[in-house]
Amino acid sequence: MASPREGFLTDEQREVFKIATQSTEILSSSPKSPSWLMSEQSIKAPVAERAPNGGIAVRHTRRTHSGKLGRAKKDGGGGKGTWGKLLDTDAETHIDRNDPNYDSGEEPYQLVGSTVSDPLDEYKRKVASIIDEYFTNDDVDLAASELRELGSSEYHPYFVKRLVSMAMDRHDKEKEMASVLLSALYSDVISSTQIKQGFFMLLESADDLEVDILDAVDILALFVARAVVDDILPPSFVTRAKKSLSESSKGFQVLQTAEKSYLSAPHHAELVERRWGGSTHVTVEEVKKRISDLLREYVESGDTSEACRCIRQLGVAFFHHEVVKRALVLAMENRAAEPVILKLLKEASEEGLISSSQMFKGFSRLHDSLDDLVLDIPDARDKFKVYYEHAVVRGWLFPV
Repeated sequence: MASPREGFLTDEQREVFKIATQSTEILSSSPKSPSWLMSEQSIKAPVAERAPNGGIAVRHTRRTHSGKLGRAKKDGGGGKGTWGKLLDTDAETHIDRNDPNYDSGEEPYQLVGSTVSDPLDEYKRKVASIIDEYFTNDDVDLAASELRELGSSEYHPYFVKRLVSMAMDRHDKEKEMASVLLSALYSDVISSTQIKQGFFMLLESADDLEVDILDAVDILALFVARAVVDDILPPSFVTRAKKSLSESSKGFQVLQTAEKSYLSAPHHAELVERRWGGSTHVTVEEVKKRISDLLREYVESGDTSEACRCIRQLGVAFFHHEVVKRALVLAMENRAAEPVILKLLKEASEEGLISSSQMFKGFSRLHDSLDDLVLDIPDARDKFKVYYEHAVVRGWLFPV
């Protein structure tokens, strides 16, 4: 009779129990390395028999009914004569939507592709359309309005780059139009910082521009010089940008050309302004001269109505900021002219002749040029502060 500890098992039953226990321990090994389970060397003896060396034969070895070894396929799929993968079926399951027991939740999930648009790419596409339209209709106000309505002002440096690069590959008329548009947008729609960023991006891409555009270095140098002459780039831009570019780059050559061939030449302003002849616009330099002349005549005559009429006759509403800037500089240079100059600007604002944005733009441009002005007018900063506060207090300048 068996001992109490071993229960009422016979010797044969205890042997089967022992074999089953050891087989369970083998199968509890790591499933990540299953290849050894299929090794022929691990098969020592038939089922439930002791191996010659006293070891226990490995259990659960897959065998076909024909006696041949069926190796498992990759991912657990069975080979010939094996059961195959878990939950494998002989045929694909088709869902019948006409079945009364149809459940839409049983439908397999489908990934629907969707295009994620990049805001910058979308902006570039739209401004290209605005520029193309501008080159066709030559409407500065419309282009400014469309760019303002487009929004995304943080991307405006790319507008500057795109406008100039597109003009570089066209005729002189479009180059002149691009320069006029930049002057019109300056400060009012595109900030001075964004203008600088846009031009620096152009300098960085000069090597690529030269691949597609003949004389790209000279054309871009002329655009830089024109921007300096038009006061939308400070003269210091050239010096500062050179420090940030490699001397072997095309961008560095552009700045050298702009400095030596254009900005250092005698009568360089007139040279640069007239380089792209054939424009339908009066050149910026000519407008500046007319503004200076009418302001001097006004200081002598004191006739505010006549001065307003002359400003209106210029027909350059988008350039009235130049009137504001030159008027204030004249007041700084001639203390006796201060009262009449401030009176003219006040009346021009109240009549709506000079818009609030153009008025602020003129003050802003003057503020940006104070570093250069103090060389000729030492107290320029103090005077600017007085004019600024005077205009704000009397309600014809609205800071933004």
